[in-house]
Amino acid sequence: MKKQFLLLIVSILIGFASFAQKSTTKAKEIVQKNSKMMEKAMKDGDFETFGSYFTEDAMFKISNHNPLSGRSAITEAHKEMKGIELSINTEEVLDFGDYIHEIGSYELKTPDGKKMDHGYYSTLWKKEDGKWRIYRDVISSSTPMPPPVSQQ
Repeated sequence: MKKQFLLLIVSILIGFASFAQKSTTKAKEIVQKNSKMMEKAMKDGDFETFGSYFTEDAMFKISNHNPLSGRSAITEAHKEMKGIELSINTEEVLDFGDYIHEIGSYELKTPDGKKMDHGYYSTLWKKEDGKWRIYRDVISSSTPMPPPVSQQ
């Protein structure tokens, strides 16, 4: 009886591990697909499509700036980046049902291909009306800040 109970517990744990693996794999595919669409929209200057990947109440925070709140503010702020090439590299994804947490790195290049910034990000995706959108996005640039202007 003890042996059967132990086998039952082990099989349940293996089943949960298998489900979690499949769930995380699917979540990563969703995030990577959406990221590719966002990269294309930014490069094409289609900021309405780019912004549509954020929830209405999204928060976007980048290094050395105050956070932006809301889809329209985030969309508007990105319009000055027309022609910039964004490369997103998803490194880790955790699936929490209606939320996905993503960690990765990014790179920005000028229209002529020069690297202008790179760094890391932590993004919380939220399932909303059947679509996955960014709810919270925190970006940390690895590009050193310029030295302060001396005050003489």
